[in-house]
Amino acid sequence: MDRAKACTLVYAAARKLQLPQITSASACVYLHRFFMRHSLKEYHHYNVAATCLFLACKAEESLRKLDVFIPVIAYYASKGHRKAVVGTSEYDKWRSVIVTTEPIVLEALCFDMVVDHPHVSLVHMLERTPLDERRKQMAWSFVADCMRVPVCLVHEARTVAGAAVELAMRVAPEQGDNAVLDGAGVRRAEVESVVQWLLEFYAREAQARRPVTEAVQTPASSPASPTVG
Repeated sequence: MDRAKACTLVYAAARKLQLPQITSASACVYLHRFFMRHSLKEYHHYNVAATCLFLACKAEESLRKLDVFIPVIAYYASKGHRKAVVGTSEYDKWRSVIVTTEPIVLEALCFDMVVDHPHVSLVHMLERTPLDERRKQMAWSFVADCMRVPVCLVHEARTVAGAAVELAMRVAPEQGDNAVLDGAGVRRAEVESVVQWLLEFYAREAQARRPVTEAVQTPASSPASPTVG
């Protein structure tokens, strides 16, 4: 779940910095690639998230200066408890983190900053599908959530886009949905794999948000113990 938390930081900071969605998506892909080579125990996920977003700003030509970038990162990484104004120790700490971590991330990426984004595939799919505006917005949300898990490292971009469309249709089904992905150049089995991956992610997220008293029930506090088997 630390990867998902790191991506949440990326998305929150990117919104505040008014970055294009492609920039935050690239940052998430860089982060997943990085942790395929390095352990979360070795590098803090927030440090890597900040560095990946800063690199993505460069790669996607949406540059932000450090004196603007760092205060936003520090604010969201601390859940609003810390400020990192230029000249403070908090600012200097984050500047050191980004400058030090940047070459390590670049090496882990083999200096390959190119990302095949599902967002591009989704644009083309939505142009040829009869989805209404509500379901199109759902598909965009699902694509964004797909970047929170390393599914982008396993499946092609168009497969991820197809899964976003498929899930939007399942949430709000309509007649004729079965044929929507025909001719989209995706394999149904692979689309289903991405859908299940995302559903499992949502299930873990929901479980993590449950209160402790609800998530861990003793026989005394629960009318009936769960049956296993």
